[in-house]
Amino acid sequence: MQDEYSPKKEEAGSEPADEDFGHGLQFGLRAGIVGGYRMVFRYDKSPFCRTPDPMKEDKDQQKFCGHGAPFGAELALSFAVLDFIEPYAWLRFGFGGEPQTNTEALLAFGAGARIYTMSDSKLKIFVEPAVGVEVEKGAGNPAWNFSNPTVAPDYKTDFLFHLAAGPQYDFARAIGVYLSAGLTTGVLRYIHTELEVSGGLQVRVP
Repeated sequence: MQDEYSPKKEEAGSEPADEDFGHGLQFGLRAGIVGGYRMVFRYDKSPFCRTPDPMKEDKDQQKFCGHGAPFGAELALSFAVLDFIEPYAWLRFGFGGEPQTNTEALLAFGAGARIYTMSDSKLKIFVEPAVGVEVEKGAGNPAWNFSNPTVAPDYKTDFLFHLAAGPQYDFARAIGVYLSAGLTTGVLRYIHTELEVSGGLQVRVP
């Protein structure tokens, strides 16, 4: 006969206690692929956003352009202050240049945060505001020079605003996958917005 003070065996068929998938006080590293569609609205002195028409003055060149953005990779290093908020530093680089704007492969970096709903469950939804700078330069095609061939366009370092949202699924507290959709907008070089989708893997310690 089992003593009333002895440990009870787990009943057959009983459900284990729910595991907590919150990430408070964990460091994280995520890596993913990003792609999308880019829209550019030029200022008068902005670099061109398509091959310029030699029959037109600089001020009359096409002001609004749209095209598919080159695919790129994104990396982020994070630390979850609490289960529901995870600040991070990010880096994004393109796999190739963008011929429409005559720019080198994208290079941008910055900081942001992921804010989670249902932060202790396997399936989470996050909102992701961030800011950054974009620093790649022109690719050097002389056709993109202004009508004065000695005046090259100025590819300014750009300031970026980013906002995205999406689901994340954690297989364990140490590893999960995510998918997000959103936009990234720059305002200095020209007004440009990329409607983008990204997805990847995130690992965490301890």
